[in-house]
Amino acid sequence: MSLYDVIIIGGGPGGSTAGSALAQQGKKVLILEREKFPRFHVGESLIPFGNEELRAIGVWDRLTKSSFVPKLGAEFVLGNSTAGIQIVFGKHLPPHYAQTFQVERSKFDDILLDHAASCGCEVWQETLVQSFEVNDDGAKIVCKRGDQTIELQSRWLLDASGRDAFMGKRMDLPKDDLGMPKKFATFAHFKGVKRNDPPADGYITIVRLDFGWFWMIPLDDVKTSIGLVQTLEHYKSTGLKPDECFEKVVASYPEIRRRMESAERVGEYRVVSDYTYRYEVNAGNRWLLIGDAAGFIDPIFSSGVMLSIKSGYLAASKVIAADKAGTALSLDEQKRYTKKVGQMSKVFLRMIKMFYDRNGFEVFMTPAPDPQMEWAVFNLVAGNTDFSWWLHFKVKMFYAICAIQKYFPIVPRLDYSERPAVQQAQVTA
Repeated sequence: MSLYDVIIIGGGPGGSTAGSALAQQGKKVLILEREKFPRFHVGESLIPFGNEELRAIGVWDRLTKSSFVPKLGAEFVLGNSTAGIQIVFGKHLPPHYAQTFQVERSKFDDILLDHAASCGCEVWQETLVQSFEVNDDGAKIVCKRGDQTIELQSRWLLDASGRDAFMGKRMDLPKDDLGMPKKFATFAHFKGVKRNDPPADGYITIVRLDFGWFWMIPLDDVKTSIGLVQTLEHYKSTGLKPDECFEKVVASYPEIRRRMESAERVGEYRVVSDYTYRYEVNAGNRWLLIGDAAGFIDPIFSSGVMLSIKSGYLAASKVIAADKAGTALSLDEQKRYTKKVGQMSKVFLRMIKMFYDRNGFEVFMTPAPDPQMEWAVFNLVAGNTDFSWWLHFKVKMFYAICAIQKYFPIVPRLDYSERPAVQQAQVTA
């Protein structure tokens, strides 16, 4: 039976980051990946506060030399084109947070996994993990590679299996739906999508509707990723197939119609639904959950990849520290890891709930905010989850204003209708 220091289930961004960090510290690491890379994956927009870990594992320079679209900011607009804001990272953030990338995940994930291999990780692709057992000394794993069933042993087991949540499901860990309604996303790649003028041509564009939103992510000079997110309840109420619903909504809202009037789909429509959850326990004495294997909230604000990368790096640091002490993870360390991953997730959860709340989103869309409030919002959108006391204070003020907006409008109300009342009045006149 082969023995490793660490076995990682899943070779996506979280697993590759953890593997790279561990191998660089001399650990014998095996990454077990079910699929053959490169492969399609959604989640194509990075955010700046995930840059640190990519630099720490030494892959940043390779990313900058690749053909990924530089992402300097984000744009939020209404579907009827009556309101919009742009968030330019460099306006309020230090230079190393002023840019990140839009990434086609097939290429990005392949680079990260290849980097992990170059750091010393052993990588088995097209390998299906079938079962595992964890004890005080480590873990035993049974996997299938080709026609072979192989038994493996490691001192540590990290689950970076994504929303498959391999360990969480099999251990029946307690899970929370986070109080969010079930969502339904339909997405595809297109060419011929109208983009912003430079330097905003690399921004992600979020188009807010009354029942959901679109993402528009430029992936290269030609290709754009476009997705429609709505509640599962709303989608079912349409009685349409996913592609029919997508195309009807595109035709109904002027902002999306304008950008997609010459668009041509270059790949199949894909769907994903009911994806909001969070495991309440993320670590044991010899195991840790990473990224989506620990939980996923919502694609708005592009938190998924960053949380995977950060939790992967954090999990690696926990293993390295425990090995130095010659121990397994103590109960306190298990709780600290779960708490830290949970704290990062909660920052985004609060933002996401603000986005879906009409009153909060009206405050978010303020065209001329107070500079200090704008600084706080820019930090949130860029992915800052480690607040200074002053940022914490300003973020609390922002959410307080969002709450007050419900009862005493501080900023203008927004009209989400397909055809705003002003336009209707003009037509009638």
